[in-house]
Amino acid sequence: MASSSSNKSCLHCHDSSSDCFSNGWKLRNGEYAQLCNRCSYEFNLGRFCEAFHSDEDGWRDCVSCGKLVHCGCIVSLGDYLLLDFNGVICIDCSKTKCINPESESALIPMFEKILTVSDADSKLGRIVIPRKHAEAYFPEITDPLGIQLSVLDTEGIEWDVNFRFWPHLNSKMYVLKGLKDFIRLKNVQAGDTVAFYARESDGKIIMEVRKNHQDFEES
Repeated sequence: MASSSSNKSCLHCHDSSSDCFSNGWKLRNGEYAQLCNRCSYEFNLGRFCEAFHSDEDGWRDCVSCGKLVHCGCIVSLGDYLLLDFNGVICIDCSKTKCINPESESALIPMFEKILTVSDADSKLGRIVIPRKHAEAYFPEITDPLGIQLSVLDTEGIEWDVNFRFWPHLNSKMYVLKGLKDFIRLKNVQAGDTVAFYARESDGKIIMEVRKNHQDFEES
């Protein structure tokens, strides 16, 4: 649905000169991203990420047709399904496959991140969560000390973590604390990828570490 451009700007490109704005993806507060004509055009054609996120991380091949899908991006959240931690399948292909949505592999991809040197430091025992993902997928923090969360890894081990933020450069730095043993057990290294999923049946957060065997230097 299009709306008037009065006092509005595009959530993506911040253009306020459009004569009308249209609904894009759904936000955490239940409202929809307002997009200008150009951004809305790409979104409605199903190629928003191809047009604007081609240089970002998270692109993976559909195991069936080979189409690239942008995993972990809120824009393309409904465009694919996770398959037992070994791949992804685009929605079009999933409609022709026999996938049981009640199985333990029915996970909704949220986002993924390439881990930095400090993320992989078991002495620190915390992973920094990018603000845009923290505020899109994690519970709102109302306590200065953060909130306690229980998350699962891909082997079914449960981890109690503290999700909180610190003021940082006129913004917020979100972190998951309490991961010293997780980092040691998984032998986490800088350059590895951590992926976050929500279990479809109950919303439980699940973490997966994918190893990267190439050398990594933190910028």
